[in-house]
Amino acid sequence: MSSKYWLLGLLLTACCITAPAQRADGIYHIACLVQMNDAGDGNKTAECTTHPRLGTIGIGGRVAFDVTTTQELMDEEGAPEITDLILFVDGQPLPGTHPVVESQTDEALPSGASDGEENLGKDFVVTFRVSFPITRDLSSDKGKQSWKRILGGMDKQRREVPLSLGLIDGPPLPSTYKADFIRLGIGRLLLFLLVAAGLGLGFIIVAVGTGTLRDKEPVKPGEDIAPDTRAYSLSRTQIAIWTMLVVYAYLFIWFITGEYNTAIPGSILAILGISAGTFATAAAVDKNKEKSGATVVRTEGPLRDLLTDQGGAGMHRVQFGLWSVVLMIVFCVTTYETLAMPDFNTGLLGLMGISSAAYATMKIPEKKG
Repeated sequence: MSSKYWLLGLLLTACCITAPAQRADGIYHIACLVQMNDAGDGNKTAECTTHPRLGTIGIGGRVAFDVTTTQELMDEEGAPEITDLILFVDGQPLPGTHPVVESQTDEALPSGASDGEENLGKDFVVTFRVSFPITRDLSSDKGKQSWKRILGGMDKQRREVPLSLGLIDGPPLPSTYKADFIRLGIGRLLLFLLVAAGLGLGFIIVAVGTGTLRDKEPVKPGEDIAPDTRAYSLSRTQIAIWTMLVVYAYLFIWFITGEYNTAIPGSILAILGISAGTFATAAAVDKNKEKSGATVVRTEGPLRDLLTDQGGAGMHRVQFGLWSVVLMIVFCVTTYETLAMPDFNTGLLGLMGISSAAYATMKIPEKKG
């Protein structure tokens, strides 16, 4: 019996010691939100306001608070440091958004506010002015989940979200402050669209006016088929479009969020590798078919070139092309909604590999015409 009570007491003691390290409420308090105002001479002034609305925020922006505590609470064993706090947006913790301490002021507690005469005049109210950069840290599952919930749940370009502070594994501090979160800044979006239009125009000019995406085999003796009038190659077109989509996604994330070091998931690299392997295999098959006279033919239009052979619509071509289009649509929509490239699972990659293998295998008996 005594052993049981001893173990119970030890457990309660351990909980009391570790609990402060897991929670920030009860130690820190949000005094106010810091509002930046235009001073009229090109400078900004910081004003502590208790107005519940900040205005607009977004990725790459900054939020500032005045946070108060006491020296006695800070000195408690296991109490978190002010720099351990992170920003909470829409109730979601944002890893990597640790604060920059702009200033610290200490003010003695008024007479009678201290606990016990021994602490009289020794305890202080400590006020930290801290600013939090709104950055995306997707290196952890917690960060990925938080940003997916913040961005994925937005059915429009801006939404009112609550703001608070806290520890990554603890509840946020009580807060009544809110702001309008803007998912896509209009200026950056227009700049991306301008660059994307230029790249897209260049891609179309290369695709239509040159033989880059067309068959490369020699023509039949006595025929003269210019490179820009040959039939389009499905494998060349597929790898070119996937490459363009990844470039577009990278530029989109960079322009909107400022993250030039954004992560490219391994599954996207695998898809590019599968596309490159399919292209290499298809080119080798076509090269071996030169001896039988199955050489390049004139174009009959992009869709007919890509999806048909001499016998009409080729099931292996339709299946390979359809599955590629489905994954491309999912890739584009997910990148737009979450501002991150999707990470396809092994099952989807397996289907992509099977489609590619079936296409390359069925090209062996395929005849052009």
